[in-house]
Amino acid sequence: MKLSEAILLGSTVVAPRAGGQIFLETQQGCALGMAAIARGCTFHTVIHPIDDTERRTLGVEGVWGNWVLQRVDRPCDCWRIWIRRRMRIKDIIAHLFDYHIMDKKDWKLEQLVAWVETVEPKEIRPARIPKTAVRPQPFPPELDKFRQEAEDWQAVRQAFEAHRSSRRKRTRV
Repeated sequence: MKLSEAILLGSTVVAPRAGGQIFLETQQGCALGMAAIARGCTFHTVIHPIDDTERRTLGVEGVWGNWVLQRVDRPCDCWRIWIRRRMRIKDIIAHLFDYHIMDKKDWKLEQLVAWVETVEPKEIRPARIPKTAVRPQPFPPELDKFRQEAEDWQAVRQAFEAHRSSRRKRTRV
C-alpha cells in the first residue's frame, strides 16, 4: 500500500487533528497517523529523550521507507524565514496537514494526497513492514515508578501461579 492511498483510507477511520501522529484515546490524528492506522500499525510510547526535529514525525521512515527522508522543495508559499524551503518529505506532510489543512484551511486532504503521489515511489517493493510505529510523547517520569511496580508485581504473581500449578500436578499423580 502506498502512503498516499493509506492517508485516504485512514481518514475514514481516524478523525483529523493537528499536533501529533495519533491520539488513541480520541481516535484522532494527522495524515501520517491516519496512514499508519490504515497500514495496520500500532503505536507505543517512547521513554527515552527525542530530538525536537523528530518529535512530530518519529518512526515514519520505519513504516514507509527511507524515501520520506529525502529533502525536497515544499509545495506551499510559507515565508522562508518562518520555515525552510527544502525539507524532508515527512516533515512537509506534517506541515501541510497541521498548518494548511487544519489551521489555515487553504488545502484539502485530497490536495495533500495528490502532492504525496508526486514524491512517493511509483513502485513498491514487497518488504517486511514493521507493524509498530512510535508514539513520540515521553513517558512521564513520575508514572515510570508505578509502571515498574506493576511489572514487578506481575512477575511475582506469575512466579507464584507457576509454582502453585506445578504443586497441583505433583499431588494429582
